[in-house]
Amino acid sequence: MAVLIRHRASMSTAQYDETAPPLVEQIKKQPGFLLHVSYEDASGFVVAEVWETQEQHDTWFNENVKPNVPFEITQEVINLHSVHTP
Repeated sequence: MAVLIRHRASMSTAQYDETAPPLVEQIKKQPGFLLHVSYEDASGFVVAEVWETQEQHDTWFNENVKPNVPFEITQEVINLHSVHTP
């Protein structure tokens, strides 16, 4: 089942812009990856991703993000009913 995972970290948009580009290029090639967006809301900075499965996300996140991002990141996992792509 596809999932939306929202990551929250105490980072600024400038910090995201500094750390994200190489990770975004790598993530595009990962099995199960569908979408990556970033934005600010009332609670702070958010990175949201859609993956085919949570396991695919967790493998990518644990191997590539945790070792390279010096911020504590919390996650919210939302099971999606449907995903439509072009």
